[in-house]
Amino acid sequence: MDYHYTLFIDEAGDDKVERLKPDFPEGNSEWLCLGGYLIRAEAEPELVQRRDEMLLAMRGQPGGVLHYRNLKPWNRKKVAQKLATPTFAARGFVVCSCKKTMLNHHNARAAAAANYQGDYLYNFVLRLLLERVTRYVVNSASRHGIEKPVLRIVMASRKGHHFGQFKAYVLELINQATGGTTYLDTREIDASVLRYNLIDRAPASQMAGLQLADTLVSAFFQSIEQSSPHYADKVALHLWPLMAERKAQYSRREAVASACIVFSLLNAAVNVPRQSAPCRGSRFSGILIMSSACSSRPVTSTKRFA
Repeated sequence: MDYHYTLFIDEAGDDKVERLKPDFPEGNSEWLCLGGYLIRAEAEPELVQRRDEMLLAMRGQPGGVLHYRNLKPWNRKKVAQKLATPTFAARGFVVCSCKKTMLNHHNARAAAAANYQGDYLYNFVLRLLLERVTRYVVNSASRHGIEKPVLRIVMASRKGHHFGQFKAYVLELINQATGGTTYLDTREIDASVLRYNLIDRAPASQMAGLQLADTLVSAFFQSIEQSSPHYADKVALHLWPLMAERKAQYSRREAVASACIVFSLLNAAVNVPRQSAPCRGSRFSGILIMSSACSSRPVTSTKRFA
């Protein structure tokens, strides 16, 4: 293989910022969540078996397609617990954007960078995910003696998303990081681990890794989306063992960015709902709540990633 790590990415919610739930019961989601399931490349052949074990945990048939949204509430808990089992060597990352803080906001710079205004929020949230994942990959590779680590990215196909323009956006981020010209540079992607030709997409139904990413991000989405009929279940709490740990020591600037980011596009006057409580005070850098109300401080974690 010409890469060392693989990141499977899926999303829950939509990226529209008008007519939001619960104010508009038939409107768009209140949150947009992107999740990444990170594994070592040599673990890729195990993904079908992992998916099948999750299906078996709820008395399903091996070889089937795992789609979290279609599961009964008690089965959602079972697959989340199975996904977080220590025998499944992996790390999870989730970025959640509270869209209420973006009502009536327009970011001309971000829209221009996306080349398509409908994608700028999605792409920017994905940038935040990649910032955390690429840094984690560099740190993990250093611990395991891997020189010049390379990350492969596989995204779930998403209707309406301009994948080619997203890859161009990532290439621009790589060039900015390399040239030291990153805009909003509290964090930036680690360009050394990314390769343009190793960013792919596929239907989630065709890849077990994407189905695991769907379970991860959907559990978080339903745990913070007030309008979800499964909001009270808080299945995401069962996924804590999977989530990437935060480095024990950060500068003050990085600590704030790791726990909660308030961007210029966020309207601080909006009262962010308290449903983000399951993620508040988290020790894990793998979880980022984009809102104007969250706060945390980094603490030491002993979680491992094989």
